Order: sequence, then structure tokens, then C-alpha cells
Amino acid sequence: MNLNLSPFALLLQAADPRMAVTDYLRPSRLIAVVFVLALTWLLLRYVSRLLSFVGSRNARARFVVKWLEPVIRITLWFGALLFGFSLLAPTQETFFAGLASLGIALGLGGQDLVKNLIGGLIILTDRPFQLGDRVRIGAAYGEVDYVGLYSTKMTTADDTRVTIPNAMAVTEEAFNANSGVPDCQVVTDLFLPAATDPREALRIGYEAAYTSPYLFSRKPVVALVGDVFDQRPYLRLRVKAYVYDHRYEHRMQSDITVRAKTEFLRLGMLSDWEPRRAPEAAN
Repeated sequence: MNLNLSPFALLLQAADPRMAVTDYLRPSRLIAVVFVLALTWLLLRYVSRLLSFVGSRNARARFVVKWLEPVIRITLWFGALLFGFSLLAPTQETFFAGLASLGIALGLGGQDLVKNLIGGLIILTDRPFQLGDRVRIGAAYGEVDYVGLYSTKMTTADDTRVTIPNAMAVTEEAFNANSGVPDCQVVTDLFLPAATDPREALRIGYEAAYTSPYLFSRKPVVALVGDVFDQRPYLRLRVKAYVYDHRYEHRMQSDITVRAKTEFLRLGMLSDWEPRRAPEAAN
């Protein structure tokens, strides 16, 4: 077998040599294949809309729905492609011989494609993350909103769409913030002069977290202080709390910062950092 041939040529070579090319590419078969692929595409669009509607009715059901969506999509596409391939193969022997030849051709010329296809299957079975999870992969951090045969897509906090090949998604370290549940931990760092009373800083940190409308109160709130030196010493107040829906992670960070800093300013706790006025010039 000549391995330099294209996948389609390998398929023809594996078939019955007494049959002409026109026997494989009869208009009726080609129309049937196009119809099956178009029907699969339309079906997936309606299924995606239905699942999105069901997920919007309940926050926790959203993650079950988002897990089902890529499974259904990949299963239907594989089924449609295999069915279309079987329509073009006149006999069962030709079908399996063509699949073997196509596998050899892809293995030689489409290694990246094969890696990404295998990566997509690993994501679906091992589930390091799923649709709706907030994940960091490499330098990208955002909500996973698409897992396909070839790539995974996520949307960042500044509404940027990031496409990651599935092979990279399963080989890079993936940091999952919520692991299939709506809530996730939100860490907010606040900075104060080094001479600040740490007990007063902790009190304000807890108060800012507990009064935030985004708080998921069933999980604990932790506030920590520590001395840090970066060009000059300062006190770091770190507030750890859970947001009830990870989509509001950055809103909760902003809300806690506003509440805490407003109280810092009211109590004069940031006065050591206020810019000093230059002395007036002598007359």
C-alpha cells in the first residue's frame, strides 16, 4: 500500500477494484451524506438551545446540562460521520478497509488532529473540567463555554474568547475554581500601612465580606493579615469568601474592596499613605 496517497485514494484502493469511482460518488449517495450532516448540525443547534433553556431555570442544573452538551455533540457528530462513511462504502469489507486506511493516513499526516481528538475524548471521560467551570489553562483564565472535537473555548472576564487545542488542555496544568458547582472561592487582597492595627483590619475585612450581596453564606469566610515588604513595608489583608455564582467573582472582589476601603478612609487608616503637600514657597 502506498502511504503517500490521500485518505480518499486509500479508500478507493481498499475497495473492490472492479468498481469505478462513479460507483462510490453516485449523486444519490452524496446527497444522502450531505443531508445527514446538515440534519445533525440543525439537530445540535436545537438541542443546544433546549439545554440552555433548561439550565437557565436552575443554577445547579446548569452544570449537569453543560456536562451533557459536549457529550451529545461529539456522539452525534461521530455517529453522523460513520453513517456517512458507510453510505460511501459499497460493502462491509470496504467500509472497514477504508477506516483502516483513513486511520493510517491520519496517523501519518494529521498527528495534531488525532492528538486533539483524543484530548477531547479525555476531557469528556476524565473530566478535569466541564462546561460552566471557571478554569485557568496556561495564561488563560475564564469560563469554559465550549468543548468540541478539536478545541476547548473559554471566555475571560474582559469578554475575550480564547481557543485552546484539546491536546494542550489535557497536557497543561488546569486550575479549576469551582469543579462543577455554582459557587467558588473569591480571594480579595487589600493593602494598608505597616503601622495599621491588624485587629481593626481583620474586623473590617470580615464585615466587608459578610455584608456583600454576592456572599454564599453556607461556606466560611476567612480574613488573614500579614506583613509584606515590597520597596517599603505594608500590611496585607486577605479576605477569602465564597460567591454564590462564580460568574460574579470579579463583582464580589470589587464590592468587598469598595466596602473595606470606604471604612479605611472613614477611620483615617490610610492617612500615612496620603501624599504630603509641598511646603509653600517663602514670600
